[in-house]
Amino acid sequence: MTLKTYKAPTMAEALAEVKRDLGRDAVILHTRTLRRGGLLGFWRRQMWEVTASQNVNVPQRLPSGTYEAQLGGDGETETDSPAKTAIALQADEAATTAPGEPQEMASQVQEIRQMMDDLLKRSGGGDEAWPGVPMEVKHLQKQLVEQDVSPAFSEKLLKQLCMSLTGEQLGDRKLLRAELRKLLAGRIRTAQDEPPRKAQSGRAKVISLIGPTGVGKTTTIAKLAANYKLREGKTVGLITIDTYRIAAVDQLRTYADIIEVPLRAVLTAGELHQAVEAMRGLDVVLIDTAGRSQNNRLRLSQLKSFTAAAEPDEVHLVVSATANRACTTKVLERFVPLGANRIIVTKLDEAGSFGVFLTVSEAGGGPISYVTTGQDVPEDIARAKADNLAECVLTGRFGEEGNGG
Repeated sequence: MTLKTYKAPTMAEALAEVKRDLGRDAVILHTRTLRRGGLLGFWRRQMWEVTASQNVNVPQRLPSGTYEAQLGGDGETETDSPAKTAIALQADEAATTAPGEPQEMASQVQEIRQMMDDLLKRSGGGDEAWPGVPMEVKHLQKQLVEQDVSPAFSEKLLKQLCMSLTGEQLGDRKLLRAELRKLLAGRIRTAQDEPPRKAQSGRAKVISLIGPTGVGKTTTIAKLAANYKLREGKTVGLITIDTYRIAAVDQLRTYADIIEVPLRAVLTAGELHQAVEAMRGLDVVLIDTAGRSQNNRLRLSQLKSFTAAAEPDEVHLVVSATANRACTTKVLERFVPLGANRIIVTKLDEAGSFGVFLTVSEAGGGPISYVTTGQDVPEDIARAKADNLAECVLTGRFGEEGNGG
């Protein structure tokens, strides 16, 4: 048996070469698509590779619907069964046979050609500027990258999107955006989707906020305290270990006086443990910690000892939406091991992009619990909602529909 391999930009051209060289009775033994060049590996040019022979016996007719294509995770299309691929060549030839051919065969030919057309559309053979990808999908990829979503992650999302839609649907801008919005929302974990963490028996629910400097921890903890006290009617206590900045203690004390909740400032891990025990009769105890650089391992180790002493039920890592992806990724890498099991994203009103929500997801940083949208206490904070955060990423702007509320 002699095997020959043919390569062409489309399946139709490859089959034509096979017929010219081996004749109409040639049998296709193997087909696959290869992708070369392109941008970021996603917009690579597609080539079809067909392996054929003249000397293999396969069924001359197959029931309709038996031609299949399997799409692998790497975007290659392979068909390994001669029974599945031989009929594709014969069907193309049959389409030009003389009138009077049985209706059943004509119907099978039409079905097979339609399936092949759908496969070629799904692979995107019609876009000359960006082979393999419709222009609308290319536009969405550009939007995601502009939102500081990593190229690899945006490529993964859009490949998933393309595989879930037909060629015709890929040209529908409104449908594409709606489906991408669903994909994004499915990738963004929020605390609303997680089972609530209950306080340890016989004591207040203890919540600690940690994070780098300048992300707005003190203002955020004041917002949480005000909401627990004024909107949920809970008894609240505040503890701060941020004694490095006198202004931070004074700021939190001002908030505590306004909403009439007790505040204790502590210097050591032992004092923190005692303060938590002294407030065990309250409903909620909120702990404000000093900002720590993600690059200072010694300070991070000290923060870990404070966190262990408090035995918090929830540890919220506070990150800023204004930080770039590389900085946010490193913050997650250094702070999550300290016990963070929730993420608060601050400063949405100052952000120029919103890829941070996907960065958190991609880095395995835990569910997003809250987002903050300004300086006002207690108004500018809301529980995170995946649909609204996905809308921020899609539109590139913060607003009524994108603020997590």
